[in-house]
Amino acid sequence: MTTLAGCAVGENPENKPETLYSPQQVAYGREYEGQVGGTPSFDPTPGVCPSPDEMDYIAPRTPGRTSAPDPHLRYSLGDRFYILVPGLSDFSGEYAINADGRVVLPFAGEVRAVGLTNAELNQVIEQAFLDAKILKEAGAHVAVRPTGYAPINILVSGAVFAPGRVTINTTTDASKVGRATPQFGDAPQDRYVAAALKAAGGVRPDADVSSIYLIRGGRRYRLNWRGAFTGERVDDVALVEGDKLEVAESVCFQTGLIRPTQITPPGIRIFQSNLTVPATNNASSSIGQYSGSLPYGTRFLQALASANCIGGTLSTNAARQAVLISRNPKTRQTEVIQRSIEELVRSANRDAVNPHLMPDDAIACYDSSVTEFSEVLTVLGQASNVVNQNANSAWYFFHLRR
Repeated sequence: MTTLAGCAVGENPENKPETLYSPQQVAYGREYEGQVGGTPSFDPTPGVCPSPDEMDYIAPRTPGRTSAPDPHLRYSLGDRFYILVPGLSDFSGEYAINADGRVVLPFAGEVRAVGLTNAELNQVIEQAFLDAKILKEAGAHVAVRPTGYAPINILVSGAVFAPGRVTINTTTDASKVGRATPQFGDAPQDRYVAAALKAAGGVRPDADVSSIYLIRGGRRYRLNWRGAFTGERVDDVALVEGDKLEVAESVCFQTGLIRPTQITPPGIRIFQSNLTVPATNNASSSIGQYSGSLPYGTRFLQALASANCIGGTLSTNAARQAVLISRNPKTRQTEVIQRSIEELVRSANRDAVNPHLMPDDAIACYDSSVTEFSEVLTVLGQASNVVNQNANSAWYFFHLRR
C-alpha cells in the first residue's frame, strides 16, 4: 500500500531551460534538492538582474534621450468637425473625413485632412474656399471646430502580451445619436499611447518601459513610460491612424511591473481545477469554469487559496501538490511548474518560488498521498466486496442445483 500511495504523487514536470519565463518558476526548496541543488538557478544576466525574492523591482532607465511629437490632437479617418462660414449658411455644417483621408467641400473640391491639427485644417479649408471664390471679401474667415473623434487602428509590437493591430477609442451606438445641435469639442482619452498598449494586452514584466518607440511618417520617437509605475511624468502622445508602437525588451524580469496601471492588464483570467476528495467536480469545490476576478499581480499561492486548495484537515491535506500551467509570452512555449502547497505556506523563501500569474494561466490541485492512500483502500474494499458477493452467488447457485 505504501508503494501505491507514493507513486500516486507523481514526478516533478520537466521544462526546457528556455521555457521558464520568471525566476520564481525555477524549482527550489526541500522537495527539489535533487533537481536543482536546493538553490535558484535562473539568472540570465549574472550580477545585473535582482534575486528572485526581491519585490517591486523596476529596471533603471535606459540611457539616451527621449523624444516625442507635439502633443496636439491630429485628425484621422472618420473624425467629424463643424465648419462655420459667417454669412454663408449653405456651406456651414458638420463634415467627416472619408476613408481616403480627405474631406469633400461643396464647390471647393477635396482637401487632405488626416494628420492635421485643428489649426492646420482650419487654414487649409479657408484657403480652399478662397481659391474657389466662395470667400470674396478681404479678411473673410471660416471657423473649424472638432465635434467627434472616431476609432483608429494602431500596430503594437514588442514586449506586450497580445501584439498586433488594435482598435482604440471605440464608440458606442448611443454616442452617435441624439445630437440636435453641434457640440463643439471632444476629449478622446482613448486615442493616446496608454489606450493602445492596454488594448494590446498591456506591457509584459520584461518590458523596457523607458524605451517605447512611436513610428509615424518615417520618424521614430522614443517615449518614457516609467512614470506609470513610479509617479513621474510620462510621454503620453495623441495617436493617429497608422501609427506604430514598439515596446523594447529588458534583460530582467521586473516584479514592479506586475500590477494594474494605465499600461498593464487590470485583471487576469485564470483557469482552475480542484477535483478534491470528497468533491468530485469543480462546482462542489466552489470553482466555476474559470475565474476572471483575479487582479493582475496575483501570485500562485493566492490563486491556490482562491481555488480552495489550502486548508482543511492538516493530517490529510498538508501534503497536497499544485501545478501551474503557463505559456511563456516570449517563446510561446508551455511550461508546467509543480509546487508543494505546504512548502509555499511554511517556507521563509516562498517569495523566491511563488510565481506571479500571467493572463490565461491554469492551476490544478492534487490530493495528498494520505488522501490518495485512503482512496486506494476504499477502491480495494469495494473490489473485495464485489469478489465476496460473486463468491456468495456462486455458492448459492451451486447448492441450489444440488
